[in-house]
Amino acid sequence: MSLNAYGEMLMRYTESELQGKSFLNILIPEYESQDLLTRFKEIHSGQRMQLRHEAITHCKDGTTRHVAWLHSHLGRQSEDDPSILSVGLDVTEYKRVEGHLAWLADHDPLTNLFNRRRFSEELEQVLSRAERYRHPGALLFFDLDRFKYINDTSGHQAGDTLLKMVASMLAQTIRADDITGRLGGDEFAIILPEINANGAIEVAKKVLDQLGHAQLTINNRTHKISASIGIALFPEHGANIHDLLAAADLAMYQAKAMGRNAWYLFSDKDRSRERIHTLVYWKEKIEYSHLHDNFMLYLQPIMQVKTKEISHYEVLLRMQDKDGSVLSPGEFIPAAEHTGLIHAIDHMVLRKAIAQVAKIYQAGFKVSFSINLSAHAFNDPELLPILKEELTSQDMDPACVMFEITETAALEDLPGARGLMIEIKELGCGFVLDDFGVGFSSFYYLRELPVDVVKIDGSFIRNLSESSDDLILVNALCSVARGFGKKITAEFVESAEILSLIEKMDIDYAQGYYIGKPAPATEFFTEHESDSF
Repeated sequence: MSLNAYGEMLMRYTESELQGKSFLNILIPEYESQDLLTRFKEIHSGQRMQLRHEAITHCKDGTTRHVAWLHSHLGRQSEDDPSILSVGLDVTEYKRVEGHLAWLADHDPLTNLFNRRRFSEELEQVLSRAERYRHPGALLFFDLDRFKYINDTSGHQAGDTLLKMVASMLAQTIRADDITGRLGGDEFAIILPEINANGAIEVAKKVLDQLGHAQLTINNRTHKISASIGIALFPEHGANIHDLLAAADLAMYQAKAMGRNAWYLFSDKDRSRERIHTLVYWKEKIEYSHLHDNFMLYLQPIMQVKTKEISHYEVLLRMQDKDGSVLSPGEFIPAAEHTGLIHAIDHMVLRKAIAQVAKIYQAGFKVSFSINLSAHAFNDPELLPILKEELTSQDMDPACVMFEITETAALEDLPGARGLMIEIKELGCGFVLDDFGVGFSSFYYLRELPVDVVKIDGSFIRNLSESSDDLILVNALCSVARGFGKKITAEFVESAEILSLIEKMDIDYAQGYYIGKPAPATEFFTEHESDSF
């Protein structure tokens, strides 16, 4: 009988074109079923007062929109009066973003390959089928040679381009049934079902050959691409995910030791020798650094977007090696976890960080600090007593201290992590949920954990100026975080353009190389004597 102006605009029909026509025939023809017709008749007669449903609605120009409909019974004075009011809400864009978020739960957004979580699930299924049907298979695990050098000399954009090139090459190289994933950083893995050792070696050679023919030129600097590939067979080298990945990882390090751009097939004699050698090497380094106080804390500034003032700093751990080089946590934390030294490192970071924060406060700088602890800190019974002792002895205001927690940290024992976080918050400290948005589970942790700030993962921020999808996703993530009453930090802010975009999104804090690089405290607090820190 009638159509409002928005309906005309959305569906490209004029009111006169639709008058006297069947609503179901024209707008949602696939819903023309006896069941729906019956329910419409019930609304018309007043037997049913409302009907809700979603449907694909057809527009005059051939396009379709996803519309959520609410049909309501209207009281009538005569046969000529309307009997049903149909209100439609266009949810097309929402459905697209919802689908993309679901896709992101399983995929790495940069390369479109499976992420670590989904890859692990696929590997578990393949291992299960291999055991049931007694089919052998192989796992290839590799990282790119000199990737850090390319990132450092040509920037993150060059690194991202390289990772996408590798993903594209893998798609052209592997068999239809093979499964690829990006496990993080420059680490990739391939599952090869129903293959023997010789077949797996041939695939590894083919991957190396494909990579060897490619090169990346950025800012007049040309980079060759190569990789070190570790091969592990199943069930021979491991019948579960953990053992198989460990074997492939060790084989990859053997390939690197051979001079890079090489493959290496794992053998059982390597398991104990190489693993023990690596762990002992790093254990000695960690213990030496503890003894000689060679662990350093770097700070990275975090800016309040509205005021453009540095409001707080993230505290980051570094290790100074014997030759003076500075090592990042990624190099020594895995060994610390395997050798049981991780709790000692967490305790040291806690004491050192709070002592440094206290000195900065005493020097007259009133800012907050966000301290990174390992995933193991939240199942450490000594952590809370040490925190209480340090806050008391340093006469610190707990409100200026926050702790960063990732999903990994809470994953193994969510009730335990939540309980400890509540106790720490009762002391007056705060919490930041890091890597927000990487997995669908982020939304669950946001509800379950008492965090104050969420840090949107840098993989969504770094390409914000070039990707409309990332803009939509970051807006969606911000909407969810604000709905829970959380402050929002964007990391990997590496240009004025990205800062301008996040400012328009009403994001609270910005962190990244454009705001400031990680550095010792003395580089930020120079108005007073540097030896205070």
